Amino acid sequence: MGITSSLFIGRSALNAYQSALAVVGNNVANVATPGYTRLNPNLSSIPGLPSPSGQVGLGVRLASVRRNANEALEARLRSAISDQSSAGAVRAGFLRIEAILDPLGDQDIGSLMSEFFNSAGALQNNPDNVAARGGLVNTASALAQKIRDQRVALLNQRTDLNREIEVIIGEADRIATNISSLNVQIASAEAGSAGQAGGLRDARNQLLSRLSEFFDVTVREQPGGSFSVYLGNESLVQSGLSRGLQASIETDADGLAIIVPRFKEDNGLVGPFSGEVAGLASARDTQIGGLLKRIDTLAIALIQEVNKIHASGQGLEGFTTLAGLTDVTDPALALSTANNGLSLIPKTGSFFIDVKNDATGAVDRYQINIDLDGIGVDSTLNSVAADITANTPLTATVDANGRLTLTVPAGSSFTFADDTSDFLAGAGLNVFFSGGDSSDIDVNSLVANNLNLVAAAQSGFSGDGSNATALELMENSAVAALNGSSLSEYYTSSIGEVAVNSSAARSTAVAATIVFESLSAQRESISGVNLDEEAVSLIRYQRAFEGAARFMGVVDSMLQTLLTLIR
Repeated sequence: MGITSSLFIGRSALNAYQSALAVVGNNVANVATPGYTRLNPNLSSIPGLPSPSGQVGLGVRLASVRRNANEALEARLRSAISDQSSAGAVRAGFLRIEAILDPLGDQDIGSLMSEFFNSAGALQNNPDNVAARGGLVNTASALAQKIRDQRVALLNQRTDLNREIEVIIGEADRIATNISSLNVQIASAEAGSAGQAGGLRDARNQLLSRLSEFFDVTVREQPGGSFSVYLGNESLVQSGLSRGLQASIETDADGLAIIVPRFKEDNGLVGPFSGEVAGLASARDTQIGGLLKRIDTLAIALIQEVNKIHASGQGLEGFTTLAGLTDVTDPALALSTANNGLSLIPKTGSFFIDVKNDATGAVDRYQINIDLDGIGVDSTLNSVAADITANTPLTATVDANGRLTLTVPAGSSFTFADDTSDFLAGAGLNVFFSGGDSSDIDVNSLVANNLNLVAAAQSGFSGDGSNATALELMENSAVAALNGSSLSEYYTSSIGEVAVNSSAARSTAVAATIVFESLSAQRESISGVNLDEEAVSLIRYQRAFEGAARFMGVVDSMLQTLLTLIR
């Protein structure tokens, strides 16, 4: 081995350790860079040529620069990111619902419902008192307004959640495009190289982590360094191609708009999936959607149960004409026909019409029977109108909209009593509440504008508050439509269900955060930059570089001596 070989060895050492120092310096420079993966310089000796005395070697070289990454841990971390984002979105959804419900306030539905029934109790003690009648109407109006407001607030939250999902899908589509572009760049940069394109791979990892916040991401590395990315079981990115994502506006089973993620390529549905999109969809469909149904159920039960009682009662004055509030789709069909416009389906029974002669005060009572036993000819709106016209002094007509209108001759008025068929409430006659559900519940405008029509009595005599008593007792009475729960119990159970699910969502979010933080700490210990370790490496490579420089000085001195001898 000659002096020139020694020069080559020294030069290789200087180059290798200078490069190694550069890698360490880059690690130190990026100690605070999010997502940076620590680089390791891999040094290897350069084999020498065979000689009689053996192979000495020709120095050292920087064989490669490798990212200190554990792909299995990265995959677990991406899954943890999805779970944490999903749980966080669900938890945030419950916080929004709790803010709308405000169960601890004094103006929530439960409190206003109690005030309404308490007002009915006050009315039973003073049935002829205008202030007591007004109190019942006012508390009912506030309750109806609160129910409508909560429905609107929940629907607005659904709209906001749809917008958030739409924005996320758009961002996820851009991320997928960028990942496919990075796949091409990485494959090109690493082609024919023993090392890895660390900066490009870190950038791709950052995008994959961001994408994992939105969806459940699975990654498979392909030969050449490109990644195939899957959402659930569906491919999103293959090498340099992305199938793309788009937000599809669709309608759910309840007729409400929903934003659904689909692939641009073939409009295929994305799912099942986790991540923030899944959490937001759960908040929209399960949490808010479920609560909307419960509020609707409560409102429908409140309307129907109050109206059943009120329709059989009597106010301080009777009617001269009265139009029902409910449209029947086909008045020629049996009243028990489903989807015929009646939300409260009548049953076999009867009701009474009391006609009063205003001059003499004499009252005549007429019974109207409702036959819905399915045997023979069942009652229709047309047949009931004909029965009333034929057997009472009233004239009953059915208009083009399918509404029943009753009119009594001049000098008379009429009231109702003892409806065992629910026909009056179903047809919207002498009812307290108008509307069909939480979207339009309100106090009947006839009652709101004329407090004398509040049906506090059952006998029609002054001082009779028996119907108001029945209204008060209804607060805690079992309701078949609520599976035997009372109105108060149903509302309380609804709030309790939200509270329980919210607590569970909080626990899930906390657990997901703990898992994420644990995996993040593991990744940091493997891939993060430790300044103490880098300082040790810095000193080691510095000393090696200095040693190589001294070696080069010795070789140079030997070379100068040799040249002197030649002269």
